[in-house]
Amino acid sequence: MKIFVQLSVGLTTMASVMALQAAELPAPEYDVTKELIHLVSEATELVEAEGVEAACAEFREPGRWFQGDSYVFMLDLEGKSLCHPARPALEGQPLIELKDPQGKPIVQSFLREVEGDGDGGWVHYLWPQPDRLTFYWKTSYVRKVSIPGGGEVVVGSGLYEMPMERFFIVEQVNDAVDLIQEDKDAAFALLRDRTTGFVFYDSYVFVLDSAGRMLVNAGFPQLEGTDVSEVRDISGKLLMSEMMSASDQSGHGWVSYDWPRPGSTLPAPKSSFVRRVIVGDEVLLVGAGVYFR
Repeated sequence: MKIFVQLSVGLTTMASVMALQAAELPAPEYDVTKELIHLVSEATELVEAEGVEAACAEFREPGRWFQGDSYVFMLDLEGKSLCHPARPALEGQPLIELKDPQGKPIVQSFLREVEGDGDGGWVHYLWPQPDRLTFYWKTSYVRKVSIPGGGEVVVGSGLYEMPMERFFIVEQVNDAVDLIQEDKDAAFALLRDRTTGFVFYDSYVFVLDSAGRMLVNAGFPQLEGTDVSEVRDISGKLLMSEMMSASDQSGHGWVSYDWPRPGSTLPAPKSSFVRRVIVGDEVLLVGAGVYFR
């Protein structure tokens, strides 16, 4: 690909540093996301003040905490369910090995997101709605909270078919870059693996080298190993040129174009976040995107 030629040599030290910096996460855009964060924050305050049993009794009551397919759940740090208003039969059960239909370890993912002293995190997985057997995409926000008398638990709540936030995509790319910098070959395998957090809804990670060759594409694996340097969307945009231009100044940026959803051949409006990264003597472009529904 011509626009990639000469990028692998002659990059300034400052450009190299910028390419390695993680992008700052955008703020939530959608009201439902903000409301979910607020709900979980209030739930953690209730658990911290009243303890597990008293808080769970309130979480089970229809209303603020439990309405329709929205509910608050609670787990201990060993993965045992402490409170699950929508599926009470799960309470008291060890769920550490629970996986969704694609093999993603749901509870292990929750626990991984609350490691350390951060504000918690987000997990995307397939889960049935209450009283139904059909699986839908669900996104849960989880936080760790201290309880009276000592100890900690995980409190969370989620939404089905949630609108995709840009910060989900930026975090997805930042995490992918971190893995690639540690061990590129091992990272590529993880980026393709649907049991990890890198494939959710219609979103997936792609990686290109400095010649425009597709190295990883979890959404369209048939493209891996092919030269996509001259690929254009239906409006004529030269996609790789657009992506490189978007990442020129800060090492990362957004580009909008039309591209089919996984499993489809019909172009759909999409916006991808791309980040340039240097691994050894290679310049790679790592990206992921969100389709406009």
